Amino acid sequence: MTRTRARIAAVGLTAALAFPVGAAVAGEITNSRLPFSVATAGSKEDGDRWKGTSTNRAKACGDVPTKDLKTFSAYVYQDKSLMPDPKIASTSRNYKDAFGCGSAGKTTRNGNYYTKATWAGVPGSRAVGFVSAHN
Repeated sequence: MTRTRARIAAVGLTAALAFPVGAAVAGEITNSRLPFSVATAGSKEDGDRWKGTSTNRAKACGDVPTKDLKTFSAYVYQDKSLMPDPKIASTSRNYKDAFGCGSAGKTTRNGNYYTKATWAGVPGSRAVGFVSAHN
């Protein structure tokens, strides 16, 4: 193998190995997605709990694919036993807005967290929205 080919192979291998690490750092946190139906108004708490991330932060995100002006809210809470759960992050959006996130709140690696959603109903709608936590 020539030196040029060896360099190209090394650069390609480095990029391939670095990409999954970068993808894991930024994006949706595993087990944080909470789907909900907008046919009626309501709220829902995710039963899945997830650990704090290595970035020590999480932000509430979500989307509802309808053209209605009603709103939904996404929250990230820390699960505290025998105490009220503190809200870490939140966002409120119109259904017609594209996917978006609020500001990030601080998390710890040892903490347990979950997502929660509240939404306004759209009569006759069968759309499904979701909230999730991103780091």
